[in-house]
Amino acid sequence: MLTWEIAWPIGALILGAVLAYGWWNDRNRNRANDKVTEEATRELYKNPETYEETREELKDRVEPS
Repeated sequence: MLTWEIAWPIGALILGAVLAYGWWNDRNRNRANDKVTEEATRELYKNPETYEETREELKDRVEPS
């Protein structure tokens, strides 16, 4: 049986692991792609019907992580 005395530390460990994972991903992302991401978002909202054609062009400009 799982008691509250055991559940709280387990929950805290899971939360800590998720926060550490998010921090690690943020530190290791490729910031060179930020401009392409912003441009893609603007294009999607401005021209949603023609975005699929533009999407392939933008995908070619993305640098691998």
